[in-house]
Parts: sequence; structure tokens; C-alpha cells
Amino acid sequence: MTFTQQRQDYFDALAWVSELMAATRTGQLDARTPCKDFTVRHLMGHLLGTAQRGLGTAQRVSTKGIPHVVTEVPDDELAMTYAALATSVRRAWSQLVTDDQVNAPWGPCSALEAARGFTVETVTHGWDLAVATGQPHDAPAGIADRCLTYAASVIPDRLRGVMYDAPVAGTGNGSATERLAHLLGHQRDRNG
Repeated sequence: MTFTQQRQDYFDALAWVSELMAATRTGQLDARTPCKDFTVRHLMGHLLGTAQRGLGTAQRVSTKGIPHVVTEVPDDELAMTYAALATSVRRAWSQLVTDDQVNAPWGPCSALEAARGFTVETVTHGWDLAVATGQPHDAPAGIADRCLTYAASVIPDRLRGVMYDAPVAGTGNGSATERLAHLLGHQRDRNG
């Protein structure tokens, strides 16, 4: 896959999550999600942090100070804040080319490798949000299918138990988006 296509997948994933957040009702913010230990509110805060790290990576600034879960955004501004941040992310990533070296949260890599990592993370947490809020939970435009072709290579074993859970065993069925979520250790039965 070319960097241009990968970057577009990342942009499409950001747009999908923006739509999911905009459709999330205030009464759903305390609901559990398939992402272990996160309510919808915390998951949205984590998505904000992930997007901020994506922005910092593209701008080549340190992302170490960005919290795992952003908590200072009021509930009624979560979706709007994410949408504005997604616009900034798209602008910053549009300045990169495939061989540019960046320092992603998981270490130095090419812009292509970083875009892959952020796309996998965004799509997986989009699935978490969609499942938790009863929204359609398949990422658009075949993004998840393409993520599955490289996801295992962007999730090194050293990050299992740190940034990612172990894959969910015996869950080869379901949509590509759900299979991607399972690869990162997310499962529906945590929601409830």
C-alpha cells in the first residue's frame, strides 16, 4: 500500500470516529465499552489523546506529555474537540512523505509505519465506541480489511500487556473491523 493510500485510510478513520462521537448521546457517556476499564467518556478522552499523539508525531514534537486519557474537555465538547483535532491531524500529515522519519509514541519509524499504527488504533477504538453506543460498527471504505494485512507487524510482542492486550482467542468470524479489534484484545462481552 502506498503512503498516500495509508494516509487516506488514517484520515477516513478519523472522520468515522468524528461521526461516531457526534452521534454519541450524553446519557451514554457512563456506559462500559469493549476496551477494558474504559467508559464511553474515558474512551472518547483516550481517542482525543491518540489524535493528539498523531498530531505531535506528524509535527515532530514530543508526545510524552500527552495523557493516556484526556480529561479536561467538558462532556458537551468532546465530539467538537475531536473533529477540530482531526482537521489539524489531516493538515499536519498532509505535509509528510512516506520516507520521512518520525518519532511515534512507540519509537522512531517511517511516516508510513506511524500512519499504519495510528490507523489501527483509531479504527479499533472506533469499533469500541460504536459497539458501546449501538452505532454501526464497521469502519468505512475497506479500512479494516487493509489494516488486517499489516496489523500484526505494527503491534510488536513487547507492547502486549503494555499498550495492547493479548489477541482474543477463537474469534476469526465477524467483520474485518471486529476481527481487527479482536487482534488487539478487544471483545464485545466486556461491554455491559
